[in-house]
Amino acid sequence: MELHAQRGFSLVEMVIVITLIGILASVLANIIRGPMQSLIVVQERSRLVDMLDTALVRMSREIRLALPYSIRVSGTNAIEFLRTLDGGRYREQAAGRLDFGVASSTFTVLNTLDNPANIQTGTASTGCLNGTADCLVVYNIGQPTTVAAATSGGTSANAYLGTNVNFEGNIATISAALANSLSFNNSDVAGWSFGVTSPNQRFHIVDTPVSFVCSGSAITRYSGYAIQETQPAPPGSGGNLLVDNVTSCSFSFDPPTMTRFGLLTLQIEVTQPNSGESVSLIQQIHVSNIP
Repeated sequence: MELHAQRGFSLVEMVIVITLIGILASVLANIIRGPMQSLIVVQERSRLVDMLDTALVRMSREIRLALPYSIRVSGTNAIEFLRTLDGGRYREQAAGRLDFGVASSTFTVLNTLDNPANIQTGTASTGCLNGTADCLVVYNIGQPTTVAAATSGGTSANAYLGTNVNFEGNIATISAALANSLSFNNSDVAGWSFGVTSPNQRFHIVDTPVSFVCSGSAITRYSGYAIQETQPAPPGSGGNLLVDNVTSCSFSFDPPTMTRFGLLTLQIEVTQPNSGESVSLIQQIHVSNIP
């Protein structure tokens, strides 16, 4: 009888194979881990960049609607401005002219207003200042900066100072609006009238103050509050969250002059709480100098 040898794996061989497979798996895992972690980091940073960029674009679009010379920055964390709804040129002479010597009147608009039906109207100066009606502003240059200085000089070209019996101002409540005419009414303020004419016969329609306030770990947008002499920061409770997880922010403003635009610089950093990843973006906005 012929005998055949039995062949197979010994226990030692199996242990060696398992050990080699484990080593290869460990090496492969280390090779894959780096790219996977990098992918996760890139995705997280991309999400943060998208979130922050969206917030900066939103802020930029609104700030570009600011009434000239109305941007105010409190410290480095609060921006306020008066948002323009519409504008154009007024007639200076003859019938339909803008009368600067009265507290209420109607004048012809030389262009056509975009959406006169959307303009909120009122019957007294308080409507404009309290936000229940839109405001007519003529030649806003942000001077003087205080009611006391306006009272001393007798004239104000600063819409934030509102209306006063002690000085001629530049802001009034709109009482009626058509495509080619506007009416204003500040007759509740004794002796009030527009103080300074615009060299280019320009006017602006303002609907509300707007503030972006960086506080705690968020930037909040506020609107619809009263026009005030001193910048409020924040202007009240509530507001709408613009972006959260903010770890630092810095707002700086180089104001415009009669010969150059202003420059507003926004720098914001956000951090993902779980991963600790951070992104910082800077946005610069040119601001009109044509009052």
